[in-house]
Amino acid sequence: MNISLNWLKEYVDIDVSVDELAHQMTMLGLEIEAVHALGEEIQNVFVGQITAIEPHPDADKLVVCKNDIGGEEPLTIVCGAKNMKVGDRVPTAVIGATLPGGFKIGRRKMRGIESQGMMCSGRELGLNDDQSGLLILDADLPLGADIKPILGLDDVVLEIEVTPNRGDWASMIGVAREIAALYNKPLRIPEVLVQESGTEAAQLSSVTIEAPDLCPRYMGRVLENVKVGPSPEWLCRRLVAAGQRPINNIVDITNFVLLETGHPLHAFDYNKLGENRVVVRRAAEGETMLTLDDEKRMLTPDMLVIADANRPQAVAGVMGGADSEVGESTTRVFLESAYFLPASIRKASRQLGLISEASQHFQRGADPEMAVYALERAAQLMQELAQATVAPGVLDEYPNPLEVREVQLRYARTNLLLGTTIAPEIQKSALEKLGFEILSSSETECTVRVPLRRHDVSMEADLIEEVARLYGYDNIAVSLPRARQNEAEFAPEEKRLRALRHFLVGLGLTELYNWSFSSPEDVQRAQLPKNYHNMVALQNPLSEKHATMRSSLLPGVLNNVAYNLRHGVAEITAFEMGPVFLPGKGEELPLQKQHLAVVMHGSRAGLHWSGQPEALDFYDLKGVCEALADHFGVVFELEVGDALLFQEGQRAVLRHENEAIGMLGKVCSSTLKNYDIEGDIFLLEMDIDTLVRTQKKANEFEPIPGFPPSLRDMAVVVDQSVAAGDLMQAALANGGKLLKSVGIFDIYTGEQVAVGKKSVALTLKFQSTEKTLTDKNTQKAFNAIYKQLKNKFGAELR
Repeated sequence: MNISLNWLKEYVDIDVSVDELAHQMTMLGLEIEAVHALGEEIQNVFVGQITAIEPHPDADKLVVCKNDIGGEEPLTIVCGAKNMKVGDRVPTAVIGATLPGGFKIGRRKMRGIESQGMMCSGRELGLNDDQSGLLILDADLPLGADIKPILGLDDVVLEIEVTPNRGDWASMIGVAREIAALYNKPLRIPEVLVQESGTEAAQLSSVTIEAPDLCPRYMGRVLENVKVGPSPEWLCRRLVAAGQRPINNIVDITNFVLLETGHPLHAFDYNKLGENRVVVRRAAEGETMLTLDDEKRMLTPDMLVIADANRPQAVAGVMGGADSEVGESTTRVFLESAYFLPASIRKASRQLGLISEASQHFQRGADPEMAVYALERAAQLMQELAQATVAPGVLDEYPNPLEVREVQLRYARTNLLLGTTIAPEIQKSALEKLGFEILSSSETECTVRVPLRRHDVSMEADLIEEVARLYGYDNIAVSLPRARQNEAEFAPEEKRLRALRHFLVGLGLTELYNWSFSSPEDVQRAQLPKNYHNMVALQNPLSEKHATMRSSLLPGVLNNVAYNLRHGVAEITAFEMGPVFLPGKGEELPLQKQHLAVVMHGSRAGLHWSGQPEALDFYDLKGVCEALADHFGVVFELEVGDALLFQEGQRAVLRHENEAIGMLGKVCSSTLKNYDIEGDIFLLEMDIDTLVRTQKKANEFEPIPGFPPSLRDMAVVVDQSVAAGDLMQAALANGGKLLKSVGIFDIYTGEQVAVGKKSVALTLKFQSTEKTLTDKNTQKAFNAIYKQLKNKFGAELR
């Protein structure tokens, strides 16, 4: 939000430097993002009066003006504008002047006539985007006066970051209240006095609230004989300083009051409301409306609308409708001031993709009490600036007044938490300055009434924070908290997760962190199997990209890879551990599971003078699986997978005890294209819930064998469809107690074997703890293995 210093001084006296003020506001929690001096670049621009206008002799589109700025002789200025006349007073930049953007005014000839300066438009002074003509000033301004204070360009704008929990800061009065409390200055809130006349408002209109759960309070006033027109210069300056564009006096007043009080208002053309009345209700199924931005909006039954007797006229708290927009022909206005449930406004704004100034204020939490003042303030300004007649009476529907919170503060607790010795009177005074009402007080504690604007205060710790803010964090000495011996320890599953994390880091992998939120589009983009498309939807998502809880870690990991590759990272070996979520059955809560994902890209060991780098491949990822199996003390099995995410021939399903717990493979080119990734990417994702819940069996010591192993080789010819791993498993299962391991040292296809066949060479390691083995000792096991391979796989010895 932009805070004009000149405007702020209307509510509180400020006698410190801008730098000091910015620092103190930041210490209060009002973080200052930037400080802008509005007219800093404008120099030597004065009020001038046009005394003569003559056509340029050599240019049809130019005129030659005489401009008096109070000097000895009027200036000759060549100009292309057409909206001025003799006698008008305009901003005049003399030779040597500077304008926004570093533009300097010098002597120059225009079609043979020397121009001694420039008369300025609003755009050239940085006031607005209007460059259709010169900026015409009030006729009573003194000639030669510096233009900056006249146009409010001597102002300083403080750009503040308003946190979501402090909606009261998003207003001039809200910021002024903080500064007044800090410097112990009186707060000046403009007095409001509305002159009522004519027919009673209750006879002209009515308000009906059909959804009090979404709209606890709705107020309205009826104004007649309204004259819509341009706003006065002072009002335009205030809006421009806050970063808004003036439209007309009615709309500008509602925007001005919003900036001043933080409470959004809306003005309807009273004559365009069906039966001239207002109904606050939920939208009907399939109902539509045209909003002020000329977009047709499809409404849903969970959206709150402001309707007349026939149709919606506004999306409550978000944007008004084009059908009842105030325009030049408007003569009667229905002025709205209401309090809407923040969650309802936030949801409607996101569903419609429509973010407005009003919605941002309402979703932070407006002040039901400020609704009254804002309505009266706007009505008074419309009387003054639009000659409106205000109908007697306020239409105020407030069926269920919001409960006022009462919170207790113990003075000793404040000092205990802050490490201070702040006196009780100082603590009470701080709260009172910030608008908290002391209901009761004793030597040790007090009870305060929390203003409805302070949605963030609900407990004693919140009051202590208020005391600390006003006391000054700089005044709180640094101290160490008291330490207590803690005998607590992590739960067994958490211990195992931490051990797994350290193990993976030990393998050389870097840990990734991602949101637990996702979207169906992420799952489709990654081409994950259909079972991942069943996702837990959020009722109130942060954005469309975070509309669901993630069902897989892989979309987030692929996004990480794409981001790192774009930023020049050549080698990526990383992992992520975290929860994924699956919908529950019926009324059951969603199921949460712990998953692990591993990603590999690049080379095994980057560039080195000793040799050429070798690219990572599927077997490096398979090696990680084997390391994980050893870490958990289990056996994993791989079988051919069919996930479209992975390339055919390099994809597998990971099984443990005959249950599929994951998948791995080389990411296919179509998926890589979805992420604009070039190069080979290898991914693994597995469910580790069961593994971390199971206690690993302790390793048992085995003495080093005293006798050498006996190695036997077996080469068999099988169909190419037979998996080499199946041959290994069959050999291990039939090799007897002496068989310690089976390995594959060669796979051959070519002229030496028949078409459709392959040769697989196994190495069999036999070993005994009692004697040295010979081929005769191992022949029985060798024969048993070959028999099983022949019967099960049709293997033939080569």
